[in-house]
Amino acid sequence: MQEQRAEESLPDLIEGVAIQDEFVQHRLAIEWTRTVIDRLLNQWMQLEAHEGIAYEDKLTVQVNMLDDATASLWHLHKTLGRFSRQLKDHRQHLRQLNEPWKS
Repeated sequence: MQEQRAEESLPDLIEGVAIQDEFVQHRLAIEWTRTVIDRLLNQWMQLEAHEGIAYEDKLTVQVNMLDDATASLWHLHKTLGRFSRQLKDHRQHLRQLNEPWKS
């Protein structure tokens, strides 16, 4: 019985390792997001401090900065959403293996 359980759990362990490896890549994406936001904040503060620029020009720059940041963050949001679903599915699968009577 123990051998059969070990054989059944090996694919789950392999899947878990693959998911955790992928998680490292997502952590790097989150760090990249922090860089994007920090850069946006720095640019925004520089723009606010620059008094020699016309209001309309300042507004145009702000819109462009936000559009760029939104595009980058939207991609991250989509990627992390998919990964979150993958982790939840994996967690549910493991629960079903540990508690087969609740299925």
